[in-house]
Amino acid sequence: MPSGFNDVGFLGDDLDGWRDTVRAEFPESFAIADRMNRMGMRMIQEFPEGKFPEARVLAVAGFYRALQSFQSAILLSERGALAEARALSRLCCEAVIVTGGLLKVEGTVTKLHEDHAKHRLSLANSMIEMNRAARNGRDLTQFEQEVARVKTEYPQEKGPQSIKWASLAAQAGLNKLYELSYRFPSGDGAHVTLGALHRHLNKDEEEKLVGMIFHPDKSDLRDTLLAANAALIHLLGLAQEFMGLNHYEAEIRDLLLQWAVSRDELGLQ
Repeated sequence: MPSGFNDVGFLGDDLDGWRDTVRAEFPESFAIADRMNRMGMRMIQEFPEGKFPEARVLAVAGFYRALQSFQSAILLSERGALAEARALSRLCCEAVIVTGGLLKVEGTVTKLHEDHAKHRLSLANSMIEMNRAARNGRDLTQFEQEVARVKTEYPQEKGPQSIKWASLAAQAGLNKLYELSYRFPSGDGAHVTLGALHRHLNKDEEEKLVGMIFHPDKSDLRDTLLAANAALIHLLGLAQEFMGLNHYEAEIRDLLLQWAVSRDELGLQ
């Protein structure tokens, strides 16, 4: 059965040429991405073991999540699925912000529990509303009990609140990363906005619609790589400084020199 792009789209097995092209266009940026990824995988094997507070355990989990999102963003960047790569770059940044908060900001664990409680409350209320509207006679006790538990735990009028990412980033000293790797990719990557939909519109020089687009794209690969790489270099720095990996200090310093070269390639001064 045919499995080229015209048959199965971005799942096709004929995108190796595209991968080679984009890597050749931004060699320094992919080189540092590869280096950082390998460093991250080594760090996973070297985190100190033992009994740690919840904040430290969750920080390691945040590191794992950020690295996995980064790897996925690079894979999709290589295949030309840029909107999805940008969404994953943003998710990587979000995980870095959480990790930074857990390592540097008192009360972040409490905020995470409160954010989770808000999700539980919203889900339980939605299940109650949907089943009541359907009049299906379903026993709603488990959902009503969940609502009661959350309201008991958070008795204030507003109930539990979601995490404010910009605020947590600023407290963790990651406000610039937030702007570069979280806010910028959100409009046409993480959300289906007008800008995201316009990715699929083919226009002529006069901005008139001449057709639709469904093919690999590298139009803003530069910004996508910048967002992903910026997030990961911050993650590795956090791990070296706060997670018992001080022996990476010299390697991180050398990495920062390479980062300066790749930033020039991507146009960031």
